[in-house]
Amino acid sequence: MERTPDGLQATQLGNSALLALIGGYLDGFTYVGHGHVFANAMTGNVVLLGVNLVTGSWHQGLRHLLPIITFFFGISAAKAVGWGAQRKVIRYPYLTVLVVEICVLLGLSFLPSSTPDFWITTSIAFASSMQVETFREVNGYAFNTTFTTGNLRTLSENLFDWFFAGRTEEARGRMWDFSVICLAFFLGAAGGGFGTLHLGNRALWVDVLLLVFVLLRLLPKRGQEAVHA
Repeated sequence: MERTPDGLQATQLGNSALLALIGGYLDGFTYVGHGHVFANAMTGNVVLLGVNLVTGSWHQGLRHLLPIITFFFGISAAKAVGWGAQRKVIRYPYLTVLVVEICVLLGLSFLPSSTPDFWITTSIAFASSMQVETFREVNGYAFNTTFTTGNLRTLSENLFDWFFAGRTEEARGRMWDFSVICLAFFLGAAGGGFGTLHLGNRALWVDVLLLVFVLLRLLPKRGQEAVHA
């Protein structure tokens, strides 16, 4: 992992794909198991909020509004962590964000199935928005770990460049990177939906283990500020 000039984290493909898998898993988990609400895809929540409002489904609309609000708080929290890193208060901001996300998901995994959905969806929206704000580059290119529209756009652009604008190594590399990331997100979403149906909130243990694995891969070695995964 490399530190970008503005303090954001640039991850290489292995960790990027794992983070996309984690992000897709959370969306599948909340959509299937907690009121058809997206944990990460705020576009979907905004659309469903608007549809529910015009159809008079105010209670259902509130389900989508609360994650949107906590998304703002999560972004602010991640910015605060980065601010602390710039002032030498927090040494490893990316590890801090991963620890927060692990703690949130681990706590939610022990909640009973009778827990109101909004506690689950808003907490996950907060944690995942910290992730998407912190991990924003793969091999030098912007990408998203918790939603996939921008990743699909980048993949489409590079498919076009490869076939019609000359088969450059850059286009080939980006095409491979974003194919892997988009596939990881899809597999994560399918796994999250499947896990929720069979394990309930305990399905979050899968994401907790994946996050711990990513954290261990990113731990700096002695005398190093970051590792190259």
